Amino acid sequence: MTSTSVLTHTHFLQRDKLYDHEKPYSLRFTAPPGLARANIKLDKRDIIVNDIRPKKKSLSLESNGCFIWDFDTGLSYDDFDDKTKVKDVYLAEVAEGLRKKLGAEKVQIFEHTLRKRHAEFPISTGEPYAFNQPTSIAHVDTTIPWCHAMARQLNPRDESVTDCRIQCVNIWKPLRGPVQDWPLALCDPNSVRSDYDLEPCDLVYPDYVVENRQVYHSDNLQWFYISEQRENEAWVFMQTDTGRSDWTVAHTAFPLPNAPKNAAPRESIEVRALVYYEQ
Repeated sequence: MTSTSVLTHTHFLQRDKLYDHEKPYSLRFTAPPGLARANIKLDKRDIIVNDIRPKKKSLSLESNGCFIWDFDTGLSYDDFDDKTKVKDVYLAEVAEGLRKKLGAEKVQIFEHTLRKRHAEFPISTGEPYAFNQPTSIAHVDTTIPWCHAMARQLNPRDESVTDCRIQCVNIWKPLRGPVQDWPLALCDPNSVRSDYDLEPCDLVYPDYVVENRQVYHSDNLQWFYISEQRENEAWVFMQTDTGRSDWTVAHTAFPLPNAPKNAAPRESIEVRALVYYEQ
C-alpha cells in the first residue's frame, strides 16, 4: 500500500453453491408469506483503494472504462432539492453535454438518484431515510439484455433501436465538495473476469425488474477513487457496452479511513443513461 492508497472495506456477494441453481434476487417491497425478501449473502472484505487523482487527465472510457468530466451545472446546491429543476435543467445539461463529449448520436436518461448520507449511516435508525444512502455493496448497475430491454422501452416505435451500439453509463457527482466522507470506489475493468467475478441479480420492484450484477471478491480486483472530489468533477463510468460485452466498471461507496471528524456527510447525484452511436 502506498501513500496514495487507503485500506478500507466493502461488501461482496458471498461465493455459495446456492447461486449454481438459484439466481440472486432482492425484493424491493414486502415479501409475500413464505418467500424470503432476498437470497443475497454478503461477504465483507478489506480492499485497497488507490487515489487516481494524479492520473485524472489520462482516464478514458476506452482504456479505463471511466473518466472524470469537468462539468459545471447551472443549478445551485439548493436547486437539487427541486425535482422540476433537476429534470428540466440538470438532466438536460447532462444528456446534451455527454452526447457532445462522446460523439454519440443521442443520449437518453432513464433514471437519476439523489443521495444524502444520514449522520447515523451505516447504522440503521430503524426508520426510513429521507434520502437514498450510499451503496456499500460492490455491483454493476445493468446487464446487456436489460440494457436492450430498456432501449426498446424508451423507443417503442423504433424496431431497429438495438441494432446500433449502445452504452449504459453512470454519471456521478457530489453536490458539495470536496468529498471527505464515503467516496465512490471504481474497479478497473481490466482486472475483472466477467465469467468469474460477476453474477447477474434481479432487483424486483412492484412493477418492474432491474437486472444488475453482483460482484464476488477476488484479490485480482483493482480499486481506485479520486481524492477530495469537487462538485464540478463528475465520474462517467461504463456499466454495459453492447459492442464490448466484458467492459464494465463495478463500483461501491466506502468509508474513508482517517476522515476529518468534521467532514460533511456525503451528498451526491447519479444519472443513468443510454448512449447510442450511429450504425
